Amino acid sequence: MNENVGIDAINFSLPRLTLPIEDLAEARGLEVEKLKFGLGLKSMSVCDLDEDVVTLAADAVWKLIERECLNPKEIGRIYLGTESSVDAAKPTSTYVLDLLERKLEVNYGPRSLSHCDVVDMTFACVGAVDAFQNSLDWVSIKKDRKAIVVASDVAKYSPSSSGEYTQGAGAVSMLLSKNPRILALDSDFAVSIQSTGDFFKPRRTFKKLELLQEASNLLGLEKLTDEVVKRLESKSDGFWGTPMNIIDQFLEFPIYDGPFSNECYVSRVREALIRYENKRSQNVLDDWDGMIFHLPYAFQGRRMWPEISLDLYRKAGRLSEIEKAIGEKETEVSDKRQFIRLWSKSELFKKIIKEKIAPGEQASQRIGNMYTASIFMAFLSKISLSPEEGKNLKNKRIGFLSYGSGSKSKVFSGTIQNLFENQIHGINLFDSLNSSIKIDFKTYEDLHQRKLELPISKTSGFSLKKIGEKDLETGYRFYDIK
Repeated sequence: MNENVGIDAINFSLPRLTLPIEDLAEARGLEVEKLKFGLGLKSMSVCDLDEDVVTLAADAVWKLIERECLNPKEIGRIYLGTESSVDAAKPTSTYVLDLLERKLEVNYGPRSLSHCDVVDMTFACVGAVDAFQNSLDWVSIKKDRKAIVVASDVAKYSPSSSGEYTQGAGAVSMLLSKNPRILALDSDFAVSIQSTGDFFKPRRTFKKLELLQEASNLLGLEKLTDEVVKRLESKSDGFWGTPMNIIDQFLEFPIYDGPFSNECYVSRVREALIRYENKRSQNVLDDWDGMIFHLPYAFQGRRMWPEISLDLYRKAGRLSEIEKAIGEKETEVSDKRQFIRLWSKSELFKKIIKEKIAPGEQASQRIGNMYTASIFMAFLSKISLSPEEGKNLKNKRIGFLSYGSGSKSKVFSGTIQNLFENQIHGINLFDSLNSSIKIDFKTYEDLHQRKLELPISKTSGFSLKKIGEKDLETGYRFYDIK
């Protein structure tokens, strides 16, 4: 990737509903101060009954197409990064493509995107960065190529789990081209990867007869007889009537080890950062004017950076700067964790947070975890706040530190372009957040447990109409445009 390529336009989509973090904390008996000031949480976006990863992605891409007046012939590919796929074979991006073609049909006729390559890329939260890097390379190869990358996810955790309060949802779409008007990417991406089990979404398995026996026991019925088993096996309901002895269950809720995942985050990002510095002969401590992190919760970046940056200062022979900021030498502090804590509370570190990290956190504080979209939403947050705060980001280099469980980090950078303010004017990220519909905890619980029959709010744009239940439509998703 030697050409001047990058982000030419950007847009987003968020669920219509939001749950204040105070309401969740009260219902679950959690310390709200810890959630707000320790993790940076204020609220979380919640999908209504007719919203999902497809409607969010389609809405984000449509806003991009409409705002940029794109002719579908200009779009060579639409690559989706997600870990919320709705099917194990049919790409989620094909549902998105169908909605876009239906929307474009009025002006361009049927199947106006039939030439367009689409694919899903999945690697936990870093999948959209993979799609982004792949598409940048594709754009750079040939003149006039344009690609759309969309990151879309719904982060959902089991009730009362330690991940529940970090939930969120949303999508970010980006138009990639040569001579971009928002961000020109540097050519080097650095990678660190290792197979880990810090976070995954497996298919849980259950023995069918054991499930039935347990249900019988709970109902106070007698032990199963061969006659009952044969009667069940003769049914054609797709569950009891299948010949399979094992029932597979897929849940949106992950199995995860939070502390171990933090360790993996630090290890992967640290390794990728060192490789990035070696590739570019740069020192990120001086050369980056801002840092954009993957944010499973708003303050994840600032909480991980003390340990990571300590190694960078040491590698650069600048440990004395930290010691001066702390007022103690590292050799005088017996515990490394204590030294890192002192560093994180120093005025120098707080200055780094304020200037380089905090602007990227503000949208996440109100949305929650967006999985693949979180790093790109952090970028949109930063550049959206720049005009408001009077900061001139033009020609400033921004570093991106991505992470996906399983585990992989990619570190890359780019330079903000002179026309970026024109390109984001009118996108109104924070106005959109302010217009979200607040729901109470009971409504959130009903949505989370899929107890509702109708959406809470009025639908406009793309919506999930139904999921097929019979024959060849079983599990197929049907969408409306309103």
